[in-house]
Amino acid sequence: MFNKLKNNKSTALYVAMISPNTQVTGDIKCDGEIQVDGIITGNLEVEHLVIGEHGTIEGNITATQVEVKGTVNGCITAQKVRLEPSAKVHGDIIHDTLSIEAGAHIEGQLKHKTDLSNVTPLEKQEQA
Repeated sequence: MFNKLKNNKSTALYVAMISPNTQVTGDIKCDGEIQVDGIITGNLEVEHLVIGEHGTIEGNITATQVEVKGTVNGCITAQKVRLEPSAKVHGDIIHDTLSIEAGAHIEGQLKHKTDLSNVTPLEKQEQA
């Protein structure tokens, strides 16, 4: 009976939370969503990461989607990155899609993840 209920629920309904006044040291890997309002010292590999206004990440982030309202001291590699006005990022951002709200602070390089082998130069397009 319990297994049937568990199997019917989507993993998207579960959100792991690092609450304020909580410090975590070590790498974290998660296939779902994590909301960080505390401090994590370590690398994160997650599906969807939300860093609250008082949240801090001291490490590199690899994710599908990242929303930053707090502080990141490390590189972010994600398909979709959104930086809110209170965001502070000290590191490179490697992205497919990037949204930066006015007021966000970035110290690092912004790099698009476009695979150049899939891009046709304009000169060759005109000849075709």
